[in-house]
Amino acid sequence: MPAVKEAAHTDAVPAQPEILSKHKRPVIVWASIAFFCMCAMLLGMTIWIVWSSREVRLHEAKATTEHMARTLATQAYMELEVADVMLEDIVEHIRNEGNNDATGERLQSHLQQLSKNIVEIAGVFIFDSRGDWLASSSGAGQDGNNADRDYFTYHKTHAQLGSRISAPVRSKSSGQWVLPVSRRVELADGSFAGVVLVTLGLASFERIYDSLNLGNTGTAFFALDDGTLIYRRPFQPGVIGMDISSGAVLRAYREKGPVGTAMMTAKVDEIERLYSYRHLQRFPVIVAAGLSEEDIFAEWQRLSMQIVLASLAAGAALIYLFRKLMRQIAVRDRIEASLRVATTELQHANADLAARASQDGLTGLANRRCFDETLAHELKRAQRSGHEVSLIMLDVDFFKKFNDQYGHVAGDACLQAVAGAVARSVGRAEDLAARYGGEEFAVIMPGTGAAGALEVAQAIRAAVEDLQIPHAASANGVVTVSLGAATLQPVQDRPTDSSELIREADALLYQSKNTGRNRVSGGVPAA
Repeated sequence: MPAVKEAAHTDAVPAQPEILSKHKRPVIVWASIAFFCMCAMLLGMTIWIVWSSREVRLHEAKATTEHMARTLATQAYMELEVADVMLEDIVEHIRNEGNNDATGERLQSHLQQLSKNIVEIAGVFIFDSRGDWLASSSGAGQDGNNADRDYFTYHKTHAQLGSRISAPVRSKSSGQWVLPVSRRVELADGSFAGVVLVTLGLASFERIYDSLNLGNTGTAFFALDDGTLIYRRPFQPGVIGMDISSGAVLRAYREKGPVGTAMMTAKVDEIERLYSYRHLQRFPVIVAAGLSEEDIFAEWQRLSMQIVLASLAAGAALIYLFRKLMRQIAVRDRIEASLRVATTELQHANADLAARASQDGLTGLANRRCFDETLAHELKRAQRSGHEVSLIMLDVDFFKKFNDQYGHVAGDACLQAVAGAVARSVGRAEDLAARYGGEEFAVIMPGTGAAGALEVAQAIRAAVEDLQIPHAASANGVVTVSLGAATLQPVQDRPTDSSELIREADALLYQSKNTGRNRVSGGVPAA
């Protein structure tokens, strides 16, 4: 009893100020250190977030300009290739029919047939050795002479038989800006017999250029190797034919090769932009697309300002709270200790709850942990009841190539779409669709035999293919999946390991991949 009373008495006696002071001093020191560390961390994180977001925006802009340059190069190549093939055909026709007034009607009919339904072709013409119009695709008899044109003079004085792309001119027949693509015609003895000409309307280039999202001050253009500007957006007739051979893009092409991306200052308007350029194969043409720094970083600057202001507000709040803490630290030591314990317990509880979360954050399907637990549970239940358990494993075909070509944002969207197709194809409530990892998915089907599993697998394969997600690196042209469907018949007197069923389904999945992809491989039930 005395001891108990003494203890009670001791608890009731308030701590002496000297003792409290000894405990307060180190707490205040550590609190001050912690405060300054938090401020440093806040500053460092703010700088890191702002800088990282800038790098991300620059990377996205680079990918955008590269995609636009690739699109422009493809369009220009296709139009020039069509013109080149047409010129070759016409020259061959002239070689067989002749190039004179007597054959003019037949040649004109041939030109009309060639240019029919090709909207990019503004006109097709044949000129004799004097430059007089012999035939044209317009079908109407016209008089005129093009001996003054640069391409006619060139072919008359050069024995080059290939196609030549000249600077844009205004068409004498329509008055519109056109891009001349021409070829020399020779007699059997090699002497000059005239010129065949295909003109491409600049309006056809304008349609694709206007579809690009170049922001407020972005630009896109294509030019000849010698620096002659063919077309530029925004369109200005005064710059057509301008010499930009000394411009940054042409210099980069000559110094670094046919494909590149870099910050450069434009010769036309002196605006610094992030340019991506590509030189066409087979043709002396270079295309480029550029986004200005102002357009690239406008949104980043706005968000960065918000982040900085939020950080300043957080810093001010920290200072206010720190001062309040210093005033009340003596009387709140015990409360803070209790709060720390409660906070630690709450953090552990939250961490445990988070660890038990069963949903995959990207696709909304069950995650890997839920899959493992469910499969083990279903196999144990099937062992007791003797029912079959089927497992479908599937993998997105050529997903890495998809990510490389279209980017990780498109890759995530692709996985979400595939997950949706999988979920829609699994009809029973007791079945479980899960993301197994990366681009691989799985479906657990308790009480389902091999035939049922194959039917569901085929439905999933068809549903994914019906999404029609473009995939240039796939032989099918769209995103597809390969599947393996395995069925296990548990034996009651022998424990069943889930890895056995997973290995079998995985092996069947790789069988589908090795035999062509976009297909289902199934196995007979294993005991």
